[in-house]
Amino acid sequence: MSNIIKRNIPNALTCSNLISGCIATCFAFIGDAKMALIWILAGATFDFFDGMSARFLKVSSPIGKELDSLADCVTFGVAPSTMVFYELMVIDYPSFLTTPEAFSFDPYRTFIPFLAFLMAAFSALRLAKFNIDTRQTDSFIGLPTPANALFWGSLIVTSPAWLENNAGALVYILVLLLLSCYLLVSEIPMFALKFKNFKWQGNAIRHSFIIFTAVVLVTFGVLKGWWIVIACYFLISLGLLLTGRSKITKMNHDKEHKL
Repeated sequence: MSNIIKRNIPNALTCSNLISGCIATCFAFIGDAKMALIWILAGATFDFFDGMSARFLKVSSPIGKELDSLADCVTFGVAPSTMVFYELMVIDYPSFLTTPEAFSFDPYRTFIPFLAFLMAAFSALRLAKFNIDTRQTDSFIGLPTPANALFWGSLIVTSPAWLENNAGALVYILVLLLLSCYLLVSEIPMFALKFKNFKWQGNAIRHSFIIFTAVVLVTFGVLKGWWIVIACYFLISLGLLLTGRSKITKMNHDKEHKL
C-alpha cells in the first residue's frame, strides 16, 4: 500500500496543478484576474514540487511526463489565454474598428478576442517540443510556459484600468501576444533555475536572479511584480546569448570545434 501511495504522490501533485489551471480559467472567464493569477501561481507551485518529488522518491514515469505536459497546457496555456481573451473583450477599440451603434453585430469585438487562444496553441507546441528535445536538461530553449503565464497574469492584474481605457491597448496586446507565441517556440536559449549544487561558483546568475526576484516581489507585490521579473529573465537570457555565455551556445561551439 505504501509503495502505491509513494508512486502516485507526483501524479497527485500534477493533477493538483491541472485542477488549479481549471479554476484559474474559470476566474479568467468572469474577469477576476487577481484570483486567476493566484490559481496560476498555485499551479506553478504544484508543478515545481511534482518534478522534485518524482526525483526525490525515484518514481519518475512516462505517464507522469505526459500528465505534466497536459496540466501545464491548461494552467500555463489556456488560463492566461483566457485572461487575455477577457481583456480583448472589454478594452476600448480604435475608432476605425468600432461598429456604429445602429448595428447590433460588432464583428471586430466578436472575433478578435479569440486570437488570444493562439497563445494556448503555441504553449502546447512548446511543451511538446520540450518533451522530445534532449538539449533542455540544464536550460531551456524558448520561453518556458510558466514564465509566459506569470508575465501575462501579472501584467493584466497590474494595469487593468490602463488596458481597458486606452484605445491603443488593442495594438499593444496583440503585438505582445504574437511576440509571446514566437518566444515560446523560438530557439533562444534561456537559463533555468536547476541546481546541481548550491555553490556560488557556476550558479552566480541563478542565485543573483533569485535575489532579484525576491526584491522585486517584496517591492511591487507578489502578484504585481512577476511581469517585471519575467521581462528581466528574458533580457538576461538574451544578454547571455549575445555575449556567448549561454550554455546552449557553448555546447554548439564545442560541437563545432570538435568537428
